[in-house]
Amino acid sequence: MKTALRNAYRNLPAPSDAAAIARKIVSADWWAAAFCVALFRPVAPEPDIRAVHDDAVRLGFRVAFPVAAPSGRYAFRFAEPGAPWREGPFGIPEPARSAPVPRDGMRVILVPGVAFDACGTRLGHGKGIYDRLLAAFPSALKIGICAENRLAPVPLPREPRDQPVDAVFTDKRCLFCPSAAPKLARLLGAES
Repeated sequence: MKTALRNAYRNLPAPSDAAAIARKIVSADWWAAAFCVALFRPVAPEPDIRAVHDDAVRLGFRVAFPVAAPSGRYAFRFAEPGAPWREGPFGIPEPARSAPVPRDGMRVILVPGVAFDACGTRLGHGKGIYDRLLAAFPSALKIGICAENRLAPVPLPREPRDQPVDAVFTDKRCLFCPSAAPKLARLLGAES
């Protein structure tokens, strides 16, 4: 079923306005408090939100990206400022020089996907890479990024190993799941 859904969403028209998604992120009231973020370099059909990276660098954030280890496993690693980029195993650029991210060192993770639903279920590319990455940072605010036409109108199938996101940002709207509230409070220093 997931394979058929992936194929259907991949065949939709290209994302419409990635700049609108980036503007929503960098203008959010919690963005300035993020300071340790994980981003991604997009592959089709994911929106190109490199403007978020530019803003994070401007604000002095520590920015991490998925990086493949020689074993083939992925981990988020902080990109060293000014580091060159190289092509990773799936043709996705990754920083050539990077540093490990401590277990509690990630506050916000922007998550790519083929599609999402309003409950935070993510339909990925089918390799489980992001499910393993997200599981390592349970307290981070996880935001799914997709074009509006890749927001499923009905719930997507979710397996036990699938890691949901706390919010979904599209070019048209921002949807927050109940799991986002305590994470946003923590980011904004409003925990009780």
